[in-house]
Amino acid sequence: GLGNETVAAPPPSQMPTAAAGSQPDFRSQFQPQIPAGFDAEGFLKQAKLNFVRLQEANDRGNVDALREITTEDMFASLKVDLLERAGQSQQTDVVALTASLLEVVTEGNLHWASVRFAGSIRETPNTAPVDFEEVWNLQKPADGKTGWLLAGIQQPAAA
Repeated sequence: GLGNETVAAPPPSQMPTAAAGSQPDFRSQFQPQIPAGFDAEGFLKQAKLNFVRLQEANDRGNVDALREITTEDMFASLKVDLLERAGQSQQTDVVALTASLLEVVTEGNLHWASVRFAGSIRETPNTAPVDFEEVWNLQKPADGKTGWLLAGIQQPAAA
């Protein structure tokens, strides 16, 4: 399913800090960096909808829907995954989903947001759901030319 790989690296400020040679721990507690007045609740509601929308578009192989909510680099990565699947059908059921906003920053002419998603999904019918955790890095032009687009997905290293 979607999100089983790490793609399209975020800008340096979006990378979790970790000791040299170690992997970042997305579960660690830290103070989110959110600008005053930012509608975090509304943003997270839309982020969760886009998470489900992206899973559905990926399952159906709907490249037009994927293109609408991803950056060009991210779309290229997802398209490669779809081609490797060679038209095989896929169904991802999002059983439980939580989202937390980790950071919203502006770098140059782009706004960046990092959202931690966690929950459980079922990729095989009639099986138990599997827990997952990942951070989505979203970007939006500062001039507002487009909305928020998925630019990268990070997953914690397997323990």
